[in-house]
Amino acid sequence: MKKPIIVTIALLTTLNVTAQTNYYVDKTTGNDLNNGTSLATAWKTIQKACSGATPNSIVQIKAGTYNENIIVNVSGTEGNPITFRNYMNDVVVIDGVGTSGTTMLTLTNKNYLSFQNLTIQNLTVNNAQGILVETTGSNTSTALSFKNITIKNINWTNDPLTIPTSNDNAQGYIAYGGDGGITNITIDSCEVYNCILGYSEAMTLDGNINGFIIKNCQIHDNTNIGIDIAGNYAVSSNPTTDCARNGVVSNNTCYKNVSLVATSAGVYVDGGKNVIIEKNKCYENGWGIEVGCEENGTADSIIVKNNIIFNNKQGGMAVGGYTTVTTGQVLNTIIRNNTFFQNNSINDGTGELFITKASNCAFENNVFYTNSQNVLMNVVSISPQTNNTLDYNCWYTPSANPNSITVNWNTSTYTSFSSYQAGAAQEGNSIYSNPLLTNPALPTPILHLLAASPCINTGKPTTVIGGGETDYDGNVRLIAGIIDIGAYEFNSAVGINKDESKQVSTHFTLSQNFPNPFNPSTVIRFALPKEEDVRIDIYNMLGQKVEELINERLSAGFKQVTWRAKVPSGVYLYRMTVSTGDGQRYEQARRMVLTK
Repeated sequence: MKKPIIVTIALLTTLNVTAQTNYYVDKTTGNDLNNGTSLATAWKTIQKACSGATPNSIVQIKAGTYNENIIVNVSGTEGNPITFRNYMNDVVVIDGVGTSGTTMLTLTNKNYLSFQNLTIQNLTVNNAQGILVETTGSNTSTALSFKNITIKNINWTNDPLTIPTSNDNAQGYIAYGGDGGITNITIDSCEVYNCILGYSEAMTLDGNINGFIIKNCQIHDNTNIGIDIAGNYAVSSNPTTDCARNGVVSNNTCYKNVSLVATSAGVYVDGGKNVIIEKNKCYENGWGIEVGCEENGTADSIIVKNNIIFNNKQGGMAVGGYTTVTTGQVLNTIIRNNTFFQNNSINDGTGELFITKASNCAFENNVFYTNSQNVLMNVVSISPQTNNTLDYNCWYTPSANPNSITVNWNTSTYTSFSSYQAGAAQEGNSIYSNPLLTNPALPTPILHLLAASPCINTGKPTTVIGGGETDYDGNVRLIAGIIDIGAYEFNSAVGINKDESKQVSTHFTLSQNFPNPFNPSTVIRFALPKEEDVRIDIYNMLGQKVEELINERLSAGFKQVTWRAKVPSGVYLYRMTVSTGDGQRYEQARRMVLTK
C-alpha cells in the first residue's frame, strides 16, 4: 500500500505596503506647482502638502513662519502612514496672523497621520482653534498622532481679563468624535500655553473617542481647564458611545490653568469612562484634578493614582456631579496613592477633598496635608451619594493637632479626627500623622517620604496595582507585596526630587544593592566622580537606625560596601549621604529585603 504524499503549502500574506516617499515644503524657494519630491522641487505651502502627500510618505517642512489655515485632505493607510514634520532640526511655525479662518489645522474623518515638531500660534478670533480633529456622520478616524507640538496664543479675545460669556470660546486642541467615532489617538510631549479660552479648554477630547493617550505634555498659563476628557454632550447621537473612554492621561504637568468665571481643573474628567489619570503634576490651577459629570449621565470607572497635587486655588481633588439640575454623577471611581499638599490657596474652607454626587467611589492610600485652615474635606449633601469609602489615608494639618481640624460631612461638622472617624464611619485604618515629607514648603515642595515616615508600608494590604505600575518617579510601586501611602514609594530617592536627578548624578551614582533579597549579606555599589565625605546607614521600616556601615572621606571612583546583616529577616533601608566641601548634602536611599 502506498503511503499518501503529504504536501505542505505555505500561505504568504503580503502587506499592502508602498515604497516610502519624501516630500518637501520650503516657504522661501518652493512652488506649489512643483512635484515636492526634492528640496529643489519643494512645495511652497503646508496646505499643498496636506492635499498632495500620499500614503507611506514623510513631509519634511523647512524652517519658516507659514501664515496658513490648513485643512488636511489626505489620509495614510494601515502600515502606510503619512508624517508631517520639520526638516532636520528646523523651527517650523504655523502662524494665524493675517489669516481669515478660525482654525489653524483641521483634520476631518482622517486616518493614519502623524504630526511632529511644529508650533501653532497667534490666532485671535471668537471660536479660535489651534488643532481640530473631528468625525462627521458615520465616518471614522483612527491612528492619529501628535508629538512635540507647541500651541500658544489661541484666543477668543486679546484681553485675558475680559469676562467671557458662554458664547466666547477658544480651544488649543479639540477632538470631537461623532457617530462613527475616533480611535487610537495619541498626544505626546505637546505644550499648550498662553491661550485665552473663554468657556472652553486648552486640550479636550469629547464625544465618541475610544482609545487615547495624553502623555508628557505641559499645559499651563491658560484661562480655563487644562486637559478635559468629556462626555454626554450629544457630540455622538448614541448616548452609549457619546464619551471619551478607554484612555490614559499620564506624566503631564498642568499648572496655572485658571478661569475668571469657574473653577478650572488642571485635569478634568467630565463624563468620561474607563480613564486612568496617573503620575501627573497639577499645581496652581483652580482644582488640581476633578472627576465630574455636568450633563445627564455618568462618569464611570476612573482611576486617579500616583499624582502630586499642590497649591491649587480650590481643593486638590473634586469628585462628583455638582448640580441637581442634571442626573450627572460619578460612579465606581478610585482615588489612590496620590499626594495632596496645601491646596485651597484662596482659603475659602474647601480643604483638600471635595465630594458631591458620587457613589461606589474609594479614596485610599493618599497623603492629605492641608494648609493652615486645617480643613480636611467637604462632603456636600447632594444625592445620590452612597457607598463611598475612605481608608488607609494619612491626614495632617499644620496645627499638628488632630483635635483641631474641620471635616464638613453632609450635614455634620467634625472638629477632631477621632470624632470624624466615628461619626462618618470612615477611615478606620487611616492615620492623622505628619507624613514626614522631604521639603514641605511652597511654592516648590519636595514630597518624597523620609525614612521615618508613618506612610511607609502602611498602605492598604490588598491594594491591587496595574501591570507595570510605578510610583510618580517611575520606581517599583510594590515592594515585598507592600505599598506605601502617597504618590512615592520609598525605594525612590529620599530628599531628592526627580527633576533634580541630574544635579544628584554630579555628586554620586548609586547602584542597586545586590543581591536583593539577600542572605545573609548584600553589596552596595556606587560611584563618586570626585573625592567626597560619604556616610551609609541602615534603617528599619520604623525609621530606627540599626547600623552605621561607613562614615569617612572616599576618593573618586567605583566603590562597594558589604553589609553582613545581624538583624532579623525583614525590609530594611540603606541611606547614603554625600557631603560636599561647600556645605551641601545629597542623599539617596534604597530598600532591600533580608531573608534568613
